[in-house]
This record gives sequence, C-alpha cells and structure tokens, in this order.
Amino acid sequence: MNTPKCFHCGVRALAFGLAAVLAFLALATTIRTTDVLTGALEARQVGTATVSSCTEHGPIGRWGVGTAHGCDADVRWDGGGTERVAFAPGQLEPGEQGVPVFRSTREAGRNDSARWFLAGPLAAVALGLLALWFLTAAVLSLVPSRGGSKKPEEEWPVTKAEVKAAPVTRRVRRLRLLAWLGVATAAAEGLASMPFFDAPRRAGEFVSPWPRLEEAWLVDLPSGVLAGFAVLTAAVVGLVAESVHKDAARIVRYGQSYLDAKKVPPGGGSWVPTVLIAALATWAIVQAALAIGNAPLVVWLAGGRDAVVLLALLGIVLATRQSAKDMAAQLVGK
Repeated sequence: MNTPKCFHCGVRALAFGLAAVLAFLALATTIRTTDVLTGALEARQVGTATVSSCTEHGPIGRWGVGTAHGCDADVRWDGGGTERVAFAPGQLEPGEQGVPVFRSTREAGRNDSARWFLAGPLAAVALGLLALWFLTAAVLSLVPSRGGSKKPEEEWPVTKAEVKAAPVTRRVRRLRLLAWLGVATAAAEGLASMPFFDAPRRAGEFVSPWPRLEEAWLVDLPSGVLAGFAVLTAAVVGLVAESVHKDAARIVRYGQSYLDAKKVPPGGGSWVPTVLIAALATWAIVQAALAIGNAPLVVWLAGGRDAVVLLALLGIVLATRQSAKDMAAQLVGK
C-alpha cells in the first residue's frame, strides 16, 4: 500500500506550501516598506504632498503583513506646478499634509531617506528566490517518483547514501564556508549601503551624508555589482564543494585505484594566496581607519565592510588548509 507514503508527501507539500506563503508575505512587506518601488536615487522632481483620499490594505494581503494605505495626493512641485499623484501603499497616510515627496523614473514616493535603495532590492530578491524555492519544493513533493528510470552508470559510480556518509574533509568544509561567505558578502554590501544612502533625494545628483565611505572601501563598484558577483561566486563554489565531496565518496569506495586514475597532484598548497589575503585585510583596516575618522558606530561598521570580509576569508583559509594530496591521504584508509 502506498497510502503512508502519499500521506507523508502531502504533509511535506503542505509544509513547503505554508513556508512559500510566509516567504511571499515577507517579500510583499519588504517591497512595501523599502525603496523597491520608488527606485532611483536622483529625483527628477521634489515637492510637498497633501493627501486627498486613501484606500486601506491589510492587515494581511498582497501588500504583506500590516495595515497600509494607497493614497492620492495633491503635490506642489518645487519647480512650479501642482498635480494629483497616486502613491503606492506604504508611502503616505490619511490626513497627512506638507509631506516631502519625490518622483524619479519610477513611482513617486515619500522623500524621507534613501537608506533602503540597495538593501531593499537585495532583500526582496533573496525573499523572492526563497518563496520560489519553497513553491517548487511543494509541487515536486506531490509528483510521484519513478524508481525505474535511472541515469546511465558513471565510470566511478557512488550512491547518495555513500556521498552522505563520506567524511566532510577540511577541503570540502573550506569550499562550503566560502560559498556562505559569498552570500554574507552580498548581505554586507546591502547593510554597508544604508548609512551611505541615508539622506533624502534631491533633484539632480544624490549627495551622501557619509561620502568618505567610498574612500574606506577597497572596491567601490556601482551599487549591487559586488552583491551580484558575490552571489554568483557562492553558487559556483557551492557546486564545486559538492563535486569535491562526491570525489571524497569515490576515494572511500574505490581507494587507490580511483586516485591512480584521477592522478592527484603531489605536494601541498602554496602560502602565497594566504599572504596576499592577509596583506589586503591589513590594507583594508588601515584605509577604513584613515577614511572614517570621527563617525558613529554604524558608519564605522559600514566602512569596515571589506576588512571584515577579508578577515573572514583569511580565517576560513587558515582554519581549513588542506591540499588535494592531504585530503586523499585522509580518506584512502577509510
């Protein structure tokens, strides 16, 4: 009878479905409460708004968790002229008058601070991918597995159970930690951007309240580029980590015959990359200290973004140092 198995599939699908709904609500709330909708830093127009009418949304719905109001307001632009403008939920509240607002290439918004300009979209993308993953897992949980269809045998086949039982060597642990460091680096860029963009928009070029943060960073790329590169690197390194772990399972199963066929290179790893990382970390610390000066703690933390990432990288490299030859020697006896 397949009833127990189908029951467990249904429970798993229900759990993943509930998680997808919660992730979607978190995504919608993030979109409503950050700068995802209002967009660019440089405003085309700035002015003041007086709310004329509002529509209430919530407490739970497509705009997330909490009560929000989508409002129409009469806006008097600083350059002259008045017009009726619709604002997305989360921007204005009923009865507000003289509220600073701006309009960029996207929707008009409240002109309080641009601190969520980068952090908001990064969080929204992460939550969107999480919701999609949960939804996909829920659908796949309801699809019956086909035990008869197997892929062609590889030259050195190993089962999933053998891969799972294979020891997690320092080399595999290093790669996994580096993948997570890539994700953390993307988050660090988003957090570091918040004090840099913590100022209202103005027509023309955006002016940061802490412009010296750019001097504190070793790499000052356009907003979001570092985060995108870090996530892409994390995905590639994560795949390599699982491939190396699978190799470890093959060494455990086939022993010296697999090593002879693979031709593991002799000798240990070079210390040159480690020394280079240490030098860059020291340079990042000195540069941040010289650039920031007398500033609040949150600005110091933002300025130390590169130093923290490099120090974490150095710690991972030192703690998990292991050559391919050393990994093979660890596994061959098992």
